[in-house]
Amino acid sequence: MPKSQSDVQNGELARLHAATCVSMTQFIQGHQCPKLARMIVRQLNLLLTHPELEPASKTRDMYRQLLEHWQKITAQLFEERNTRKNSVIYH
Repeated sequence: MPKSQSDVQNGELARLHAATCVSMTQFIQGHQCPKLARMIVRQLNLLLTHPELEPASKTRDMYRQLLEHWQKITAQLFEERNTRKNSVIYH
């Protein structure tokens, strides 16, 4: 039996959610690079704009809070990286 458009989108939403969780786990387990943090921000934005996500839901609120948190982490990591680049002393 062919899958409906709704089933496909729900599958996409679940895969995107799982991929975001894996990315956050990788980051927490020590792979704390700015690019991974930026990818997490992108994934959370995709989750928030997904057509199957209900507009007024606790899930949307959770993704919004996570997005704000990861945006701060990403900004901090890029700031730290830029500070290190600018503080290199050449002899």
